Amino acid sequence: MDELNIIKLIKNTLKFSNEHIVKGIDDDCAVIKIDENFYLVATTDMMIKKTHIPSILTPHEIGGRILTANVSDIASMGAKPLAFLLSLSLSEKEAKEDFIRELYEGLDKFSRFYDCPVVGGDTNKGDELVLSGTAIGITDNPIFREGRVGDKIGITNDIGRVYCALKLYYLLKNRKIEFNEFKKLCSKYPLIIKKLKVPIARVKEGILLNKYRLLRGCCDISDGLGKEITYFKNFELNSDHILKAVPEDVFEFCEEFNLDPLTVALNSGEEFELLFTTPNLNKVKEVLKHHSKVFEIGKIIEEGRYIDGEVFCGGGYVHRW
Repeated sequence: MDELNIIKLIKNTLKFSNEHIVKGIDDDCAVIKIDENFYLVATTDMMIKKTHIPSILTPHEIGGRILTANVSDIASMGAKPLAFLLSLSLSEKEAKEDFIRELYEGLDKFSRFYDCPVVGGDTNKGDELVLSGTAIGITDNPIFREGRVGDKIGITNDIGRVYCALKLYYLLKNRKIEFNEFKKLCSKYPLIIKKLKVPIARVKEGILLNKYRLLRGCCDISDGLGKEITYFKNFELNSDHILKAVPEDVFEFCEEFNLDPLTVALNSGEEFELLFTTPNLNKVKEVLKHHSKVFEIGKIIEEGRYIDGEVFCGGGYVHRW
């Protein structure tokens, strides 16, 4: 089984809905209609110590990341975050005053940054650290994962750094390098490590682009561009254009560690950049010029999935059992 099969099974099993539900499973957020002018959007995202939380992260950084991961889904719907809840399972190791205080200081700092207060949650005892967040937002125009033939496909800012940061982390974890060498590499590639430790959700960008009705569709890059792009069904990608969104330090890192930059770009998860479709990319660039860079990486086509004229084989991260 993998997570895609599990989601399909869950969708086929859940039969009940009602007139308030505009979108359930199958997008970054569920969408619930309040009235003709407003929609609530809601999402949940989970982090488990063994699979999601590198040991190099501080409790403060963990708090910031769980909030960012959830708020990023709200941003991709073009919505304003309203509130956040966190359910927390602590092992005996983490059930300490200093750890809990620092974790929630990180949450508090980022909740102020996103204007998204933490309003509740649940705590429990477990065998390892588990954080399950729920974010709620509001919009008058929810944006789904869709596009029309001829729409341009774009992304905000850069991609690839998180993949490289995790490469360094696993070299350390698997004892391929010593800690002193790891520290030197972190100093050599500070922006690579920073994007792993302190990612930023593109909330302002999502709200702005929705305000001017510039997006046809949108999602955030949480499981890697190679996976997220498949939500848009039919597309043609251009590898040269994708590589323009890869920053210079990632190219340098790829050369040092014998990595393919395109593979890195397609498989770098937890970037939390926006991946979107639009009929007016130039206007998107104009609106975001003081907030984010924008790169065109392809277009929506009538049928098929391609990169440089060849069949696109996908990428990104999928949980498997």
